[in-house]
Amino acid sequence: LLQSPNLRSLKVYLDYHYFFCKQPLKLVSLQQVCDGHVDCLQGEDEANCPQWVPEGPPTARVSKDRSILQVLNSNTGAWSCVCHDHFNPALAKAACEQMGYRRYAAASSPDVPDPFPPSSRKCLSGLVVSLFCSKDCGESIRTPRVLGGSPAAIESWPWQVSLQYRREHICGGSIIDPRWVLTAAHCFKNNPVIKSWRVKAGSDLLSGTATLAVEKVFLAEVTPASPKDNDIALVKLQSPVHVSDNRKPICLPYFDEELEPGTSLWVIGWGYTQEHGKLSETLQQAEVQLIDNKSCNLAGYHGEVTEKMLCAGLPQGGVDTCQGDSGGPLQFAGRHWQVVGIVSWGQGCGTPSTPGVYTSVRAYLNWIYAVRRVSVDSAALSPGFRGAVGKGQGPLGGSVRELSQLLQDATLPPGSSRPSKLAIASLPLSPSSRSSETCRDTSLPSPQASLSVPPRSAVSAPTAAGKWISSHGR
Repeated sequence: LLQSPNLRSLKVYLDYHYFFCKQPLKLVSLQQVCDGHVDCLQGEDEANCPQWVPEGPPTARVSKDRSILQVLNSNTGAWSCVCHDHFNPALAKAACEQMGYRRYAAASSPDVPDPFPPSSRKCLSGLVVSLFCSKDCGESIRTPRVLGGSPAAIESWPWQVSLQYRREHICGGSIIDPRWVLTAAHCFKNNPVIKSWRVKAGSDLLSGTATLAVEKVFLAEVTPASPKDNDIALVKLQSPVHVSDNRKPICLPYFDEELEPGTSLWVIGWGYTQEHGKLSETLQQAEVQLIDNKSCNLAGYHGEVTEKMLCAGLPQGGVDTCQGDSGGPLQFAGRHWQVVGIVSWGQGCGTPSTPGVYTSVRAYLNWIYAVRRVSVDSAALSPGFRGAVGKGQGPLGGSVRELSQLLQDATLPPGSSRPSKLAIASLPLSPSSRSSETCRDTSLPSPQASLSVPPRSAVSAPTAAGKWISSHGR
């Protein structure tokens, strides 16, 4: 029946503007899908929508210097390094799982040159745990060579993907794990039907090649007070990416990775190569510089750039991300490539006073860890944009309590009736070491309870009530 051109055109029109309720058959406007209100009799219009996840309390992290594992004492709010004395593969796996990884790649024991402070919790070996949860991330077989909007090879950026809605490129994204893609939240504002999303990986061309189905989309929790913050999303794939030379994950930044203004960074995407232009069929790459937020605000953004954002561009302008680049990575070449930012929003493209604005990935590491921890149990998430994981509930709360108990058991003095499962101590390194603060207990403020969302092409962000606040994205 659909051989008729007129009928095919009608189907395309209906698919782009309406959602089909199954029983009874009913058409619902796409604007009514994932709005928190059930319009289909069986509720399928709210059944598989992007879901909000709050940040959740941090529990474990690794440092830039030697990837030293630190665990948070929930009672004192202090971070402590983990002594190697009683560490084992099971604990390594547990620590990696707290950061959202399903396995660990390696664990070693760096020397601590200074003696321990007098304490009943001495680390007899004088060794702390160096933990690597992700293997071979941030590695490419080609090195980018040319500045400013030049064609790119996917082998240089094997983590870059195209997020496509109904076969149309909407945003870029970064593979951070074979099952996970990091992107911008505003990409999903007008495109809430999960089954209509596909992820295209392994090619520097927009056309051709197979795509991967999306299982779930997770957004950072939002507040109307700061609509341009929290422009971050995680896409879980139905099946993992097959890792190869043109399909690899990029590394997340370290929690203590601080970049100086002027640091060289790279951006990539299929977005417009000039303002009011059109999408590029071939992946483009450009080198930019980190701009400090104070200068960025003074130049043209009047305080809109927050501490959860980064600015990047060139002083003279001319090189920038643009429409269609949203969700793609802002990349830093450390020991391995890291995704330090997500293309979010900006005014114009390539203008000197208004450089590109990016979500700071470092500001959302705890959120990324929380999403990957809790997503294994969909029962902990409510359907629709109103969905959220309660703090201390479900698998997240259980995992946090379990690790916290391990920490409490570990800090017991010798001779206690309970076994010491995990040896934790404050291990000050030598003053000459770059990470002299790495193993000292440091006070930690309470985790932020509320986050929010924005964009980079005329789109909007969801509020806690399931509505969207107007904003401008790429």
